[in-house]
Amino acid sequence: MRQVTVSSPEGKGVDVARVAFGVGISEVSLNKVRRLSADGSETAKDRIEIETGTALAKAFIDKLTIASFFDREHYTVAVRQPRSIISGERLRTLIWPLVEPSTDLFEELWQFCQVTYGFIGRIYLGAVLLALGLIEYRLLFMIAGLLFIPLLPLMLGVGFGVWTRQWRLVGQAIFALAVAIALLVAGGVTVALLSNPPLRYLESNSLLTGLLISVVVGIAAGLATADDVGRREMIGLAATAQVAIIPAWFGICFVFGFPVVDSSSPSQRLLSLLMNIAIIIIASALTYAALRVKGASLRVFDRARDSAK
Repeated sequence: MRQVTVSSPEGKGVDVARVAFGVGISEVSLNKVRRLSADGSETAKDRIEIETGTALAKAFIDKLTIASFFDREHYTVAVRQPRSIISGERLRTLIWPLVEPSTDLFEELWQFCQVTYGFIGRIYLGAVLLALGLIEYRLLFMIAGLLFIPLLPLMLGVGFGVWTRQWRLVGQAIFALAVAIALLVAGGVTVALLSNPPLRYLESNSLLTGLLISVVVGIAAGLATADDVGRREMIGLAATAQVAIIPAWFGICFVFGFPVVDSSSPSQRLLSLLMNIAIIIIASALTYAALRVKGASLRVFDRARDSAK
């Protein structure tokens, strides 16, 4: 379910309402408001409020943001997810959870792809726990470390950005993923310097097994992010396990040396890492394509950027 609030120039609220009616929304609320600025100026605005199901909200936002009259400099759109809506709409229409508005997915993935102090701290601490678990072969430490490491949104950011042609998101997600992998290696090096060999964790999946797991993870993750009732926690853990263990393992081996009894060579593990990342990205992008997630409504962000130059 979605509550959509649109602020438009005075007199343009009727145009916004027509767009809503055109996608099947039965009624909207239109109010006149005063917007005050810090410089003391005052502007009259129309405020349109819509409470509807996810699918209709997506259709409305997609249509509104590509409308000829829509300009991000003079319009704002805020989307919320209320716990419940009681209205005259059919219950099935109101609660149908697929597909989330493209703007919701876009801004959420952008947010998770930001490299902040918190991002660096979480991944480094997770890498330390993961590396300790690998050296001592303690599953609890490994799971705890994997839970701290948010790699799935970064790969989804690449897949979603490629499908919707949001290349700035693709670049940001790749940068954040590169930083995360570097932090995983650094965590492995740190723990290895404070520990003693040998490295007890020597397990590795075959390339075919890794391929199959990554395909499933990518599809499941794409479905979960586009669905209001999707649960992503365990999917995120599976994706992180596919990617995070190998960089931490390399960091440890840079200090301890590579095990001579290991069934997989360093080059095979590196190939597995790159393949897992690529497959998750491709599978998620194809899932967004199958769900018909459209990027047309996101071009408004590009136009706003260009007009600001």
